[in-house]
Amino acid sequence: MMAAKFILSPVCHHPMKRFFASLLLLFGITLTSASAEVLTGKCSYVQDGDSIKVIPDGSEDEVRVRLHGIDAPEKNQEFSQQSRKKLEKLTRGKRVRVEVQEVDRYGRYVGKVYVGRVYVNLEMVKAGLAWHYDFHADDESDRDLSAAQTAAKSARKGLWSDDSIVNPREHRRKHGTVHSRREQGTDE
Repeated sequence: MMAAKFILSPVCHHPMKRFFASLLLLFGITLTSASAEVLTGKCSYVQDGDSIKVIPDGSEDEVRVRLHGIDAPEKNQEFSQQSRKKLEKLTRGKRVRVEVQEVDRYGRYVGKVYVGRVYVNLEMVKAGLAWHYDFHADDESDRDLSAAQTAAKSARKGLWSDDSIVNPREHRRKHGTVHSRREQGTDE
Protein backbone atom coordinates (compact mmCIF):
# COMPACT_ATOMS: atom_id res chain seq x y z
CA MET A 1 0.00 0.00 0.00
CA MET A 2 1.34 3.41 -0.98
CA ALA A 3 1.15 6.04 1.72
CA ALA A 4 1.99 9.43 0.30
CA LYS A 5 0.45 12.76 1.12
CA PHE A 6 -1.30 14.56 -1.68
CA ILE A 7 -3.23 17.75 -1.46
CA LEU A 8 -6.05 18.46 -3.93
CA SER A 9 -8.00 21.63 -4.47
CA PRO A 10 -11.21 21.67 -2.44
CA VAL A 11 -13.42 21.76 -5.52
CA CYS A 12 -12.39 19.39 -8.28
CA HIS A 13 -14.55 19.83 -11.39
CA HIS A 14 -12.08 18.43 -13.91
CA PRO A 15 -13.09 14.82 -14.77
CA MET A 16 -9.50 13.54 -15.06
CA LYS A 17 -8.56 15.01 -11.68
CA ARG A 18 -11.63 13.39 -10.13
CA PHE A 19 -10.64 10.09 -11.75
CA PHE A 20 -7.04 10.26 -10.48
CA ALA A 21 -8.20 11.38 -7.04
CA SER A 22 -10.44 8.31 -6.91
CA LEU A 23 -7.53 6.08 -7.90
CA LEU A 24 -5.30 7.67 -5.28
CA LEU A 25 -7.94 7.01 -2.61
CA LEU A 26 -8.23 3.39 -3.71
CA PHE A 27 -4.49 2.92 -3.27
CA GLY A 28 -4.46 4.44 0.22
CA ILE A 29 -3.05 7.85 -0.62
CA THR A 30 -4.23 10.52 1.78
CA LEU A 31 -6.00 13.52 0.29
CA THR A 32 -6.51 16.84 2.05
CA SER A 33 -7.87 20.20 0.94
CA ALA A 34 -5.60 22.97 -0.31
CA SER A 35 -4.72 24.68 -3.57
CA ALA A 36 -2.34 22.15 -5.21
CA GLU A 37 -1.42 18.48 -5.15
CA VAL A 38 1.83 17.97 -3.27
CA LEU A 39 4.07 14.92 -2.98
CA THR A 40 6.91 14.96 -0.47
CA GLY A 41 9.66 12.40 -0.04
CA LYS A 42 13.27 11.54 -0.76
CA CYS A 43 14.77 11.48 -4.24
CA SER A 44 16.18 7.98 -4.65
CA TYR A 45 17.28 8.00 -8.28
CA VAL A 46 17.92 10.37 -11.18
CA GLN A 47 17.06 8.79 -14.51
CA ASP A 48 18.09 11.69 -16.74
CA GLY A 49 18.01 15.49 -16.76
CA ASP A 50 14.23 15.75 -16.35
CA SER A 51 13.12 12.56 -14.58
CA ILE A 52 13.64 11.35 -11.02
CA LYS A 53 12.30 8.68 -8.70
CA VAL A 54 10.97 9.63 -5.29
CA ILE A 55 10.17 7.51 -2.26
CA PRO A 56 7.12 9.30 -0.83
CA ASP A 57 6.94 9.91 2.91
CA GLY A 58 5.51 6.85 4.66
CA SER A 59 6.15 4.53 1.71
CA GLU A 60 8.83 2.15 0.55
CA ASP A 61 7.71 2.26 -3.09
CA GLU A 62 9.30 4.62 -5.60
CA VAL A 63 7.20 6.82 -7.85
CA ARG A 64 8.40 8.31 -11.12
CA VAL A 65 8.42 12.09 -11.43
CA ARG A 66 8.91 14.09 -14.63
CA LEU A 67 9.93 17.72 -14.13
CA HIS A 68 7.17 19.98 -15.45
CA GLY A 69 7.98 22.58 -18.08
CA ILE A 70 11.44 21.36 -19.05
CA ASP A 71 12.94 18.91 -21.51
CA ALA A 72 16.51 17.66 -21.07
CA PRO A 73 18.80 16.12 -23.69
CA GLU A 74 18.11 12.49 -24.60
CA LYS A 75 20.66 9.86 -23.50
CA ASN A 76 22.22 9.76 -26.98
CA GLN A 77 22.49 13.56 -27.23
CA GLU A 78 25.30 15.92 -26.28
CA PHE A 79 24.96 17.32 -22.74
CA SER A 80 22.77 14.44 -21.52
CA GLN A 81 25.31 13.31 -18.92
CA GLN A 82 25.98 16.86 -17.72
CA SER A 83 22.24 17.42 -17.40
CA ARG A 84 21.70 14.20 -15.43
CA LYS A 85 24.64 14.99 -13.14
CA LYS A 86 23.33 18.49 -12.44
CA LEU A 87 19.91 17.07 -11.52
CA GLU A 88 21.62 14.46 -9.30
CA LYS A 89 23.55 17.20 -7.51
CA LEU A 90 20.34 19.14 -6.94
CA THR A 91 18.10 16.25 -5.84
CA ARG A 92 19.57 12.79 -5.23
CA GLY A 93 19.33 11.70 -1.61
CA LYS A 94 17.54 14.92 -0.69
CA ARG A 95 14.03 15.64 0.50
CA VAL A 96 11.94 16.97 -2.35
CA ARG A 97 8.54 18.56 -2.64
CA VAL A 98 6.70 17.99 -5.90
CA GLU A 99 3.80 20.25 -6.82
CA VAL A 100 2.01 17.77 -9.05
CA GLN A 101 0.55 19.30 -12.20
CA GLU A 102 -0.73 16.05 -13.71
CA VAL A 103 -0.19 12.33 -14.04
CA ASP A 104 0.89 11.65 -17.61
CA ARG A 105 -0.16 8.77 -19.81
CA TYR A 106 2.93 6.81 -18.72
CA GLY A 107 1.88 6.98 -15.06
CA ARG A 108 4.51 9.55 -14.08
CA TYR A 109 3.75 12.47 -11.80
CA VAL A 110 4.59 15.64 -13.72
CA GLY A 111 5.46 18.41 -11.35
CA LYS A 112 7.40 21.38 -10.13
CA VAL A 113 10.21 19.99 -7.98
CA TYR A 114 11.63 21.87 -5.00
CA VAL A 115 14.49 21.10 -2.62
CA GLY A 116 13.92 23.50 0.22
CA ARG A 117 13.25 26.84 -1.48
CA VAL A 118 15.16 25.92 -4.65
CA TYR A 119 12.94 25.45 -7.71
CA VAL A 120 14.87 22.61 -9.37
CA ASN A 121 13.18 22.86 -12.79
CA LEU A 122 14.26 26.50 -13.04
CA GLU A 123 17.82 25.71 -11.93
CA MET A 124 18.16 23.17 -14.75
CA VAL A 125 17.14 25.76 -17.35
CA LYS A 126 19.30 28.49 -15.77
CA ALA A 127 22.33 26.18 -16.03
CA GLY A 128 21.66 25.67 -19.72
CA LEU A 129 21.11 21.94 -19.20
CA ALA A 130 17.44 21.75 -20.14
CA TRP A 131 15.08 23.50 -22.51
CA HIS A 132 11.98 25.25 -21.39
CA TYR A 133 9.36 22.84 -22.72
CA ASP A 134 6.70 25.35 -23.67
CA PHE A 135 4.36 22.86 -25.31
CA HIS A 136 1.91 23.38 -22.43
CA ALA A 137 3.16 26.71 -21.04
CA ASP A 138 0.47 28.36 -18.98
CA ASP A 139 1.55 30.06 -15.77
CA GLU A 140 4.03 32.39 -14.08
CA SER A 141 6.60 29.66 -13.48
CA ASP A 142 6.55 28.99 -17.24
CA ARG A 143 7.39 32.66 -17.83
CA ASP A 144 10.27 32.28 -15.36
CA LEU A 145 11.49 29.20 -17.26
CA SER A 146 11.26 31.08 -20.54
CA ALA A 147 13.22 34.04 -19.16
CA ALA A 148 15.85 31.67 -17.71
CA GLN A 149 16.24 29.99 -21.08
CA THR A 150 16.68 33.36 -22.81
CA ALA A 151 19.38 34.32 -20.28
CA ALA A 152 21.19 30.94 -20.55
CA LYS A 153 21.07 31.15 -24.33
CA SER A 154 22.48 34.69 -24.33
CA ALA A 155 25.29 33.61 -21.99
CA ARG A 156 25.89 30.45 -24.11
CA LYS A 157 25.63 28.26 -21.00
CA GLY A 158 25.63 24.49 -21.26
CA LEU A 159 23.83 23.18 -24.32
CA TRP A 160 23.56 26.73 -25.68
CA SER A 161 27.33 26.68 -26.28
CA ASP A 162 26.69 24.25 -29.15
CA ASP A 163 25.19 25.93 -32.22
CA SER A 164 24.14 22.57 -33.65
CA ILE A 165 22.20 21.31 -30.61
CA VAL A 166 18.67 20.11 -31.36
CA ASN A 167 15.91 20.13 -28.76
CA PRO A 168 14.94 16.67 -27.48
CA ARG A 169 11.47 16.71 -28.99
CA GLU A 170 12.89 17.33 -32.47
CA HIS A 171 15.66 14.80 -31.80
CA ARG A 172 13.08 12.15 -30.90
CA ARG A 173 11.15 12.88 -34.08
CA LYS A 174 14.27 12.71 -36.29
CA HIS A 175 15.52 9.48 -34.77
CA GLY A 176 12.15 7.75 -34.51
CA THR A 177 12.36 6.93 -30.83
CA VAL A 178 9.42 5.49 -28.95
CA HIS A 179 8.87 8.91 -27.35
CA SER A 180 8.39 10.60 -30.73
CA ARG A 181 5.88 7.98 -31.83
CA ARG A 182 4.01 8.52 -28.56
CA GLU A 183 4.10 12.31 -29.00
CA GLN A 184 2.60 11.87 -32.47
CA GLY A 185 0.00 9.44 -31.09
CA THR A 186 1.16 6.50 -33.20
CA ASP A 187 2.54 4.34 -30.39
CA GLU A 188 0.52 4.11 -27.23
